[in-house]
Amino acid sequence: MIDFNYFHLFPGIVILAMILIILKKQKRNLWYLFFFSGFWIYLLFAFSVIVFPIAPLSKNDGFRLSLNLIPFYFGTCEMPELCIRNIVDNILLTVPFGLGISFITSLHWKNFIWLAPLVGLVFEVLQLIIALLFRSPFRVVDINDVILNALGVWVGYILFRTFGFFYLFVTKRLPVRHISLFAYLHEVVRQTQ
Repeated sequence: MIDFNYFHLFPGIVILAMILIILKKQKRNLWYLFFFSGFWIYLLFAFSVIVFPIAPLSKNDGFRLSLNLIPFYFGTCEMPELCIRNIVDNILLTVPFGLGISFITSLHWKNFIWLAPLVGLVFEVLQLIIALLFRSPFRVVDINDVILNALGVWVGYILFRTFGFFYLFVTKRLPVRHISLFAYLHEVVRQTQ
């Protein structure tokens, strides 16, 4: 059994450090680097959930890929609380993506129409590759996960847009000076509203 541990986190942190050096040389401000780092760490966490643990089969065991391509079919759910938890976990996994991506790149709302399902599809393709590469039946490749992950991205984006609306509403009515973090937030939400 191969499980995620701090050793697996180390290469991701090293790559982040190199990217931050490049971004700093490109004159990115401190708050951009802060939000970029947070988003990168979220991606490392999501990667750990999607890929690990890996349970390779021995050569004598039979390998059968678990695959569901029927939308909204969840099989026979003998333990409803686990099925509901799986649904909620798949949505929550990608809410930070939808919320955080706008803090590091300017995307039009129309981009989220295709970006959300693409995120879910990439996550499931990663699981498919791991399953086939390691002959690991531990993961189920499921169209419902793509749908639920897409829903999570959309929920995150709606939360970001709601935050942006209220932030601009409040800062227009109060004497707020847009400096440091507030200047960065103002610029980000102004570009997306």
